Amino acid sequence: MSGFDPEWLALREPYDHAARDPELPARFAASLGDAPTIVDLGCGTGSNLRYLAPRLGREQSWICVDHDQLLLRAAIDRIRAWATAPGWSLAPAPGGIGVAAPDFSIRVRLCAHDLARGPPPDLPAGASVSASALLDLASAAWLDAFAGRCRQRPLLLALSFDGRLEFSPADEDDEEVRRRFLRHQRTDKGFGPALGPDAVAFLADRLRKLAAAHGQARRAPLGHTRDRGRCSAGWLGGAAAGSGESRRAWPHRRPSRSSGAAALSMTKPLGRHRA
Repeated sequence: MSGFDPEWLALREPYDHAARDPELPARFAASLGDAPTIVDLGCGTGSNLRYLAPRLGREQSWICVDHDQLLLRAAIDRIRAWATAPGWSLAPAPGGIGVAAPDFSIRVRLCAHDLARGPPPDLPAGASVSASALLDLASAAWLDAFAGRCRQRPLLLALSFDGRLEFSPADEDDEEVRRRFLRHQRTDKGFGPALGPDAVAFLADRLRKLAAAHGQARRAPLGHTRDRGRCSAGWLGGAAAGSGESRRAWPHRRPSRSSGAAALSMTKPLGRHRA
């Protein structure tokens, strides 16, 4: 799987956080014990941790997994900056860093592991699993194996592209760029041929067939507009890549775009909630 630029991940982080559904973290938190361990797959620089940790409350242990050593090193720096800005306490922790805030505390351990081979083989018993912007990169075979290994664990899997992609106002090349972008979504990202926008529905169905605990999938808009500057420009340039010389000017004509993201939460039974 190719690496991601830490600067790009930093640019998109506030917009990713704004797009997330607040109800799913609340359900996820309710399914956890008093001092949960959360395994964050494809953690990058720790954006998912920075979003979830304050919302989960209590004492937490995080195992942040990524194959990219550059991103893992950047994760420590980003977590340190995130914690020191409001004056939270930092402490060393084996293989990572610790943070103590008024309403929660976390111990973070970094784990270098190639997720193309599946989740780490030594997942702690009782650990929950979370990920952000990962599922749409994965193949049916990978997701099938993931479901088999993690079906009895609380899961929170966010920000997977769901196929919705709209541009405003219209441009003559929009449909061709959209077609090529969706085709790219199904190419091999290191996990086999990616399911792209079908990944969430596939995994949710597989978990149900394996008699996993109750789950819920939800959709949210994820927009980039002109006032979001470099983040919007970066996404639009990527969407146009490979569209041919005749469409190289397309990103510069686009004032805005809107796409859709889906999230999947599978938790221990909570009342009568069902997917």
